[in-house]
Parts: sequence; structure tokens; C-alpha cells
Amino acid sequence: MTNFIVIANPISGKGRAKNIAEQAYAALTESGHQGQLVFTSAAGDAKRLAHEAVSDGIRFVIACGGDGTLHEVVNGIATVPDVVLGLLPCGRGNDFAAAIGVPLKPEAAIENLLSGTVIHVDLGRCYQNNPVGGISESRTEHYFTTIATCGYDTEVSRRAAKGTPVFAGTASYAYAAVETLFYYEPPSVHLKGEFGTYEGPLLLAATGITNRYGGGFKIVPNARIDDGLFDVCIIRPVSELTVLRLMVTLFWGGHVSHPAVSIHQTRTLTIETETPLLLYADGEPMCETPVTIEIIKGGLVVMSPR
Repeated sequence: MTNFIVIANPISGKGRAKNIAEQAYAALTESGHQGQLVFTSAAGDAKRLAHEAVSDGIRFVIACGGDGTLHEVVNGIATVPDVVLGLLPCGRGNDFAAAIGVPLKPEAAIENLLSGTVIHVDLGRCYQNNPVGGISESRTEHYFTTIATCGYDTEVSRRAAKGTPVFAGTASYAYAAVETLFYYEPPSVHLKGEFGTYEGPLLLAATGITNRYGGGFKIVPNARIDDGLFDVCIIRPVSELTVLRLMVTLFWGGHVSHPAVSIHQTRTLTIETETPLLLYADGEPMCETPVTIEIIKGGLVVMSPR
């Protein structure tokens, strides 16, 4: 890649992202590439900077930070063809990096930018049709790379994003999951996909391109990143004690055998609720119901060691 941009969140990884981004920029320029290094300072910066870069003709965009930075960068480049995404993971979950095989060690991740293989992976798109004046409609689209969540795990993601003074990474997600148990009220939902419909109270619905979230919880253990299908995990309401037991089995996907759990595959999923319900994707807030989620097969081009 001749032209590149590194977009880094300098506070990711307890400040490590700044140093990693600078190392990557130096390695790329020393290898004969031309590019720039920019740092974010507020929410939304990564998306804006990514979109401006590809609008100016840059076709190698590198996200340095956590899942939030990656999510913004992807939403900045998703509608532009022939863009390659590079990744320098240094956040809390790094679930997308794990899915495409990008190592967490900075030196190895930088080497992947220089000598990795360009691969095509699936991309998720979520949109909500918003009536305008009761006559026409405008469609706001959001993109994601890992898993879109609805219900209990959305609230867990929201709490985990705040962080805790004691825990980090997967432990932070597990702590938030226990916290959420004490007040979560299952909503009534209507889900429709190629597998059929589900209507009734819901603990959670996880719609996955990749197989894990929260830094290692394999909610849809058989999901493949390039098969053109979502794997959807629907869990009906169960007791608090059962939720805790299921959480343990999530590390290896053992929850799929529980009678309250069903796994489906689909290319589209619509979610409707009696009152608007917030969805998260890639650990970030995305949009509210009613929504349609659809997969774009091979919709994202990334640098991977494989």
C-alpha cells in the first residue's frame, strides 16, 4: 500500500496506543510507504477522520485502539470501495482481531501491516427506517464487524464500557454481567429471520459475524467470519442462578445445549419491540428498535496473517 493513514486513540490500552501507533508509522514509512498519523480526541473523531481519508483517496486505513476505535473507523470506510483495513489492537476486548488472527503483540501486529495477506470478511449492516413527515423515509445505516446485541448483553456491554476500578478486559465484562442481573427486566420482542420467528420475552439475542464478544465469551461458537451468514443466539428468560451458570459455559460454547438457548443462521434479522430497545454492536451503542440487520458477504477487506 503506497498511501496510508493510522488513526489512533491515544488513551487506549492505558496509553499504549500512542506509542504503538508511532512505531507502526515509523515502520511503514521506513519501508517506503507514504502516509500520516492522526490521533483522536473525542467520540466520533475516528469515523470522521477515516471518512475524510478515504474521500481524499487513501486506501489503507489503520485503526489503532480498542473495539470502539475500530467500530468508528469501519463506519467511516464501509461505503467506500477498494479500502483495506489494518488493525493494531490495544483495547479491552479485541474480538475482531482474534477472529482474523491479528496478534496482540505490537511488533507482530505491525509486521502484519507490512507483510500480511489481504482477505475479505463479512460485514454487518443495521438500519432503522425513520419516517420523515409521515410521507417519505430516510435510512440511517450502521456497520459492525463482530456481534450485535439485544437485551441483557446490551446492558452488560453498556456497563462494561464504563469500566471498573478493579477489573479490566474479560473480567470487566463478567463483573458487569453479574451487576446487571439484579435489575434486568426481559423485554417482549418479535424476531424474524430466515429461520422463522420468535415472539415473547427475551433474555438476549446475539447476532454474530464472529463467534465471541466480551474478550472471549463464545456466544455463537460456530460462527464463521466469511460464510455470508449470521449466527443468532436466542436465550429465553431463566433464573439468575442459571444465567451465572451459563456465563461460565460461554467460554467454550457449552451454553448451546441448554433448553432455553437456540442457535440459528440467517442473512437478515428484524427486531421489533413494544418500546424502543437499544442495540449495541462491537461493544458500542448502535441504534434502537425497530431495526433490520443484514449481512454483506465479503463486505470488508482486511490485512490478516492468514
